Amino acid sequence: MTKPDASSLPRSLEARIFAAYAGLTPSERRLADVLLRHQMTISDLTAGELAGMAGVSKATAARLFRALGYTSVPAAKHQIRTDQLWGSPRAGLTDPDRAPSSEVSLQHVIESDLVNIRDTAATLSEEALVQITEAIVAARRLWIMGLRSGYGLAHHAAHYFTLVKDDVQVLPAGGASYSHEIASIAPGDVFMIIAFRRRPRLLPVILAEAAASGAITVLITDLSIDERSAAAHHVLRCRCQSPSPFNSFVAAVPIINFLAWSVAAASGEASLARFRRVDSLVSLLDDVATPKLDPRR
Repeated sequence: MTKPDASSLPRSLEARIFAAYAGLTPSERRLADVLLRHQMTISDLTAGELAGMAGVSKATAARLFRALGYTSVPAAKHQIRTDQLWGSPRAGLTDPDRAPSSEVSLQHVIESDLVNIRDTAATLSEEALVQITEAIVAARRLWIMGLRSGYGLAHHAAHYFTLVKDDVQVLPAGGASYSHEIASIAPGDVFMIIAFRRRPRLLPVILAEAAASGAITVLITDLSIDERSAAAHHVLRCRCQSPSPFNSFVAAVPIINFLAWSVAAASGEASLARFRRVDSLVSLLDDVATPKLDPRR
């Protein structure tokens, strides 16, 4: 791979990897995924350790760093360590100190989001998805928490899960404190938390407390999560790159949709009965207009 012109590259490691990802070999992609998961602690790891974690050679590590536009592994580690924009969406821009171009392409955004969805799906463990589905089906209660940018997605998830499962709770609810609600988590529960960068510092504590309560914990997050802080039984990582100054969280939506659908299918008649009950109550309790189908069509 030809070494790119450093002046035309984005500043952050994450953005450089996403820009080059399509042209990487399978072994380089495995190492790139390791770099994304450990980008906050890369300065503590040697090139050999990083290569070993990905199951590739040191030569592959050196080749990947050159492909990303770094002069050497030490130079890359130094720049990553001193990059003060980590976590900010601006870090994905070629020049984070200049306003983005006024030329906005809907097609470019759509293509980028499709890549996010496909690349995320390709890295998900089918075994983990089955285990999460089984845990939710068997759960006494499903708790869903969305932190910062994950707040809206948590309510999206709750909307679908409440259609097919009893006792789904969104945290925080009604202005109550985290402590009051997390104290109610018990063995047999599932605790799903959606937290993308920038993640609150309390995330590891919240996960640890939920796990200590006996719940199965599921974290939906992005590729930059540090494994040492991802204290969850299951971690689903989403690709969030975007051509805009904003992160894209679109890849989380099909994960949520799949899990809700999978839970409904696995629950069988129980989910169908709840769905019918909810549907019958909509016309009685909810002020909504539902178009009636023409029976002649």
